[in-house]
Amino acid sequence: MKYGVIVCPKCGMAKGVESAKKTTTCQCGREIDMSRVKIMFLTDSPRVLAESVAQVNASLRGGGGMPSGKRSRRRDPYTAISERAKMVKDPLERMHVIAKELTELRSGFTIEDLRRVTVLLGKDSPEDMLARLREHNMVYEVGDGTFRAV
Repeated sequence: MKYGVIVCPKCGMAKGVESAKKTTTCQCGREIDMSRVKIMFLTDSPRVLAESVAQVNASLRGGGGMPSGKRSRRRDPYTAISERAKMVKDPLERMHVIAKELTELRSGFTIEDLRRVTVLLGKDSPEDMLARLREHNMVYEVGDGTFRAV
């Protein structure tokens, strides 16, 4: 039997699953369609699965590295930010999520960083997004053209 590690799109926590299943339910209550999520790691061992889930959760929270496995690979951080932002329905909250993620990534971001995310999202222009974020006091300028989320 194959086991895999997935990340819940709602709460962002890693979960161990049987890879042959079609759906699973996260601890947050969300039912997850296995065909719509990426299996980050595959193994035959339940013990290795438990260790991998712990490693992925630690990595997602800023500590430790990802487990090395069959499907593990490093993603472009802008792609990861755009994927998390796609899950947010409210446009203003989506922009705030993007600003917070970019701030965490670089401890400040520029219009070019916003452009890289907005191209992947296909939503607002980076200039409009920055103007709305500033209008709602969700970002502040820390240097010439460098911003941080509040």
